[in-house]
Amino acid sequence: MQVLRTAFFLLVLGNLLLFVWGQGYFGNAGSGGEAERLSAQIDSGKVSIAGKGVPPARMAELPREACRALTGLEPDAAGKLVELLAERDAQLRINQRPLQEPKSWWLHIPPSPNGAQADKKAAELSKLGVKDFYVVREAGPNQYAISLGLYKSEESAKAYFDVLQKKKVKTARIQVREAAGDKMVVEIRGSADKLTRALADLPPEFMTATKADCAAAKP
Repeated sequence: MQVLRTAFFLLVLGNLLLFVWGQGYFGNAGSGGEAERLSAQIDSGKVSIAGKGVPPARMAELPREACRALTGLEPDAAGKLVELLAERDAQLRINQRPLQEPKSWWLHIPPSPNGAQADKKAAELSKLGVKDFYVVREAGPNQYAISLGLYKSEESAKAYFDVLQKKKVKTARIQVREAAGDKMVVEIRGSADKLTRALADLPPEFMTATKADCAAAKP
């Protein structure tokens, strides 16, 4: 009987010690329970929730390329300018090309799809009182266009264009025909800051050059 009482007492004492140990009264030797494990795994100060409407981080924008052009330079002067700018900043993109100068202004009606339609437009011009014209029949990009005149000055072309407008000729167009002259254009491409520094304090021999629009950049 005494043995049973002793065993029962030891069993109760063991359960009591196990309960006290599980509650952490003996320190952090155990796992600390489910609540402690969750607290160790989650740090509210380091958790962020991605929600709708939050814009993604923007990529750093690359500086836009600028372009300056100097025209009206003699070929020798253009070559010297290219060398000077390259010495000032080797990262600049520099090229030179002949200056395209307008030689004539062509007044015309754009090409028709075929000869029959071109002839039909020609008949309509005659009815409107237009006499000086001809249909371009030679193969090429202007085949079946109607030429209304070739002029040496823009003013002359515009003057006759106004006359045609009064006669209700609404499809007439003026096209500039250019030819390479004996002057050069120097184009410089790079960041705006680089261009400003490179073009600052140019020697007097380049002061006669004039600014112009750059040609479209090649892909």
